[in-house]
Amino acid sequence: MTAMTSLRHFQPVRYVHKIVEQTANSWWVYRQPIGHNGSLNAMSRVVFFGRSQADVESWINNQTEEAVFVLSDN
Repeated sequence: MTAMTSLRHFQPVRYVHKIVEQTANSWWVYRQPIGHNGSLNAMSRVVFFGRSQADVESWINNQTEEAVFVLSDN
């Protein structure tokens, strides 16, 4: 009998976004992957630059991922 195991069991959310205001007209979106054990990976990367918070929020809302979490310092 052959058994198969899945590498990604049930993981509906694969990353989180963090919005950071760098200067008055510079908003950055960082993407931080979620590991297989459910914890955030230490490394994140910038995936979008915007001129306003509305620009970056609109970009996040247009993503096709099933579910996205946004981290905020507010």
